[in-house]
Amino acid sequence: MGFMDKLREAFGRPPAKEVAKKRLQLILRYDRAGLPPNAIEAIKEAILGALREFPFVDVNGVNIHIPEGDSDGKIEIEVPVKNE
Repeated sequence: MGFMDKLREAFGRPPAKEVAKKRLQLILRYDRAGLPPNAIEAIKEAILGALREFPFVDVNGVNIHIPEGDSDGKIEIEVPVKNE
């Protein structure tokens, strides 16, 4: 591990090769699924738009996750409810 890798690790930033690897995996996932590159972002925005209609949902805390690797095409969503 070089000096720059140690410095990135100290500041919590992953090495550039790891970032590039994850980006390539994402591109391959889109390609295999036959989706355009912005499809997932459009899906996320549509979900958030629908959830904004419910006053008891904390939209700022919504977590939309697309599992890494060979998933079965599912999107995981965590929707927090406001405590009033």
